[in-house]
Amino acid sequence: MELDGMLGEHASIEVQHDEKAMDGCYLAWTKPMDTFLLEVLREQQLKGLKGDSGFQASAYRKAMEEINTKFNLKINKEKIQNRLKTLKDIMNLTLDALKKSGLTWSESTKKVQAAPQVWDDLVKANPKMRRIRDKEICNFSLLCDIFEKNRASGGIAKTCKERLQQWEEEALTINDVDRLQEENVVVLDNFDNLTSGTQNGVANGASSSSKTTKRSSKLGVKRKFDEVESRSATIQRQYDEGLMIVRDSLSEIGRQLAVANEYFLKSNTRVYTPEEIYAEVQKLGLSDDNMLGVVDLLMYDNKKAGSFFGCPDELKGRWLQRNGC
Repeated sequence: MELDGMLGEHASIEVQHDEKAMDGCYLAWTKPMDTFLLEVLREQQLKGLKGDSGFQASAYRKAMEEINTKFNLKINKEKIQNRLKTLKDIMNLTLDALKKSGLTWSESTKKVQAAPQVWDDLVKANPKMRRIRDKEICNFSLLCDIFEKNRASGGIAKTCKERLQQWEEEALTINDVDRLQEENVVVLDNFDNLTSGTQNGVANGASSSSKTTKRSSKLGVKRKFDEVESRSATIQRQYDEGLMIVRDSLSEIGRQLAVANEYFLKSNTRVYTPEEIYAEVQKLGLSDDNMLGVVDLLMYDNKKAGSFFGCPDELKGRWLQRNGC
């Protein structure tokens, strides 16, 4: 499994390198590679290049070009898709874990937190949960932004409706019991006590009737007490699960606002034209080859172009040296 980059550099994980990236060497995905890949894909998503069935071919091409250039690799679309499958598996395990009682997400540590016994029970029920136990999941929020489709309005909303229906059925069952008891269904208790009385040799008479009535009354009170406890537990469960739904919904809203804000900032970023770049670079008195190299750099990386144009004229030569020009 390609887990080292996803789960953090300090996690004790055995990594299986099963893909050749370049020159016959096996590829080990690192945390910076994962983060860079996901950021490129999120940009493609913001441009509308991801649909219900996944990313378009042009988005994968862009990601492939960017990561190969950034890290001096020669990986193809298949290797990127395989890596994404691994990352999505980790995301889904994390989401499933956070639906369980006693497990919470820590944004500061980027880990799912729970007591050791809670983890033991979870891993026993699903051994795959070992992959996220005490592991740093540094890109969890970014993965959810890209791949967790309609979490608040889709999957959780549907689950909420199912739970409400279940709670209504539970409440109806208790109400039915109340109605049946009012209609003297407590005879069931009488039947048990009468049977007990017969086994002790008391079949009839005033004394037997009196004892049976008292026992029946006590059993009826006990049943009522148990039902009140059951109702309290149901209300508490509704409250806890309702809070969880609200928490997840607010978290999703926060993530979507962050994505929208980032898109807004990018859409309002100053983009320099080739004419502007050529005019500014010509002021430095560079040779033709050097000038073309600088122009290529600034055309390719708009962030660097912004830094270059914002740099004082007397420091622009130094700026070019620092950026390898």
